[in-house]
Amino acid sequence: MFAKAHRNARWLTALSIAAAVFAHLPPALADSPSDEGATEQRRSDAKAKYQQGAEAYTAGHFKDAVDLFLAADRLAPSAPLSFNIARAYEKLGDDAGALRWYRDYLRRNPAAANASTVAALITSLAHSLQKKGVQQLSVLTSPAGATVSVDDQPVGVTPWTGELSPGNHHLLLSQRGYSDAELDISLLPDQPLDATVRLEQRNVVTEAPSTPAAAPSAAEPSSLQPARGEPPHGKRLGLVPWITLGAGGAALGGALTFELLRRGAQSDAEQQTTQLGYQDRLNAEQSRQTTARILLGAGGALLAAGGLMLLLDTDGSSHGTSAGVLCIPGTCAVTARGKF
Repeated sequence: MFAKAHRNARWLTALSIAAAVFAHLPPALADSPSDEGATEQRRSDAKAKYQQGAEAYTAGHFKDAVDLFLAADRLAPSAPLSFNIARAYEKLGDDAGALRWYRDYLRRNPAAANASTVAALITSLAHSLQKKGVQQLSVLTSPAGATVSVDDQPVGVTPWTGELSPGNHHLLLSQRGYSDAELDISLLPDQPLDATVRLEQRNVVTEAPSTPAAAPSAAEPSSLQPARGEPPHGKRLGLVPWITLGAGGAALGGALTFELLRRGAQSDAEQQTTQLGYQDRLNAEQSRQTTARILLGAGGALLAAGGLMLLLDTDGSSHGTSAGVLCIPGTCAVTARGKF
């Protein structure tokens, strides 16, 4: 009877401590009036949740008390709330829950006045888990929020607490923006373990942007692309060589015709009986002879030019070549330039 009264007094003392904590909890630093108002609202909500949890505990509704104390702790974390949560779990007969929050209580307040009493409770609860073939492991990281994998199996996010079989285990901790951390731990059968890891921020390597290739100048077309108006491959002159050859043939035909007319005029001149008639036919002969010679030269030049253009047009290895015919009074000549 006395022991029960002592435990109840200890419980009421813890409740009183928690109440005092909420009553005198200093407001967090605020950057603006709106932030200060939000902080004050959270403190007010936490205090209300705590009071409801205390009432549920007193009424023997320990599951409701756990939920309300946890809600208060999320709004305004404190060591006395950890103690209250552990006591409520203990009333429910949940050894793992009670052990977790007693350990959290000493982690938050290692110099607590009842630290030795809580340490004894931790030892007792750890022995209870040992009888079940498991022991408790807590994984804490700085910063929190890292994904925890135990023996290649994801189990939760830090801060994480769970029960494992005693022995060796491999932990992998990963968080965005931080390098993965790996460690091997040995979990003793009769002692819970804290694994605390500070994550290293990952170095971000920024690659220099690649320099784009210079675009071809408008005045100098790319060597990989044909110039505007010029087919990329094959023949470039089209029908021009054939037209030139045809014109050359026609000129030679005209030269032959005028040569025949010249001979006719010469024969007529020889048959003239008067000096005037002879001179007239002689002038006609000379005129036709001159025309025949011009047409002969032009025809020959056009045939040569047409043949040359046809040869160049079918030679895919020639570049920058050109050919033409230059005619002046009395003669014609073929012109060609380029690189062969």
